[in-house]
Amino acid sequence: MSILEYLEKHLPSNKAHYILSFLEERKCVLKVTKQRKTKRGDFKQNGARLSISVNHDTNSFRFLFTLVHEIAHLKTFLEYRHKVKPHGDEWKANFRALFTSLDIADEFKKDEQLFAVVSDELVNPKACSGVNIRVEKAFSMYDEKQGTYLEELTVGDLFEFGPHRYEKLENRRSRVMCLNLSNNRKYTINKAALVQVCE
Repeated sequence: MSILEYLEKHLPSNKAHYILSFLEERKCVLKVTKQRKTKRGDFKQNGARLSISVNHDTNSFRFLFTLVHEIAHLKTFLEYRHKVKPHGDEWKANFRALFTSLDIADEFKKDEQLFAVVSDELVNPKACSGVNIRVEKAFSMYDEKQGTYLEELTVGDLFEFGPHRYEKLENRRSRVMCLNLSNNRKYTINKAALVQVCE
């Protein structure tokens, strides 16, 4: 499947063409990757080569939100190079502006409640959408896979995340300290992670 065909699964054809033209004009390659546990997307600059990768996602809202997030990194880089913080005010302003100029906002308006949550997030967007559990909950209504948010478990609860079983130990600001029961090591996991509670 081509990148255009993939975008057309998430967007009307005219918008998919517009985004690809926007990226081509800026000599940036778009790639769709398999799911990655540590990130949903990234922008890379290697010499003159510019690229954006976004995880494959059947959830159009999360995919598009991540895509605009990364395009904002591209735009910020082209304007400021490395002179500003990756998720500083310049990136935030570009994220907000692109959400409108790429005509993505109209896609989110198909769900008024979700659009309200995303609009609040765009006032001061975070480095990762998963940091804001309100955003994650709004997106998750459209996920094929369901579960319980790690934040909702109480300390001491056991759960499965990926192939491993964990015990919830301690809540932190955006992550949760957990004990992996198979190797007895501690890990922090995003509080918005979907987990399966052990009975």
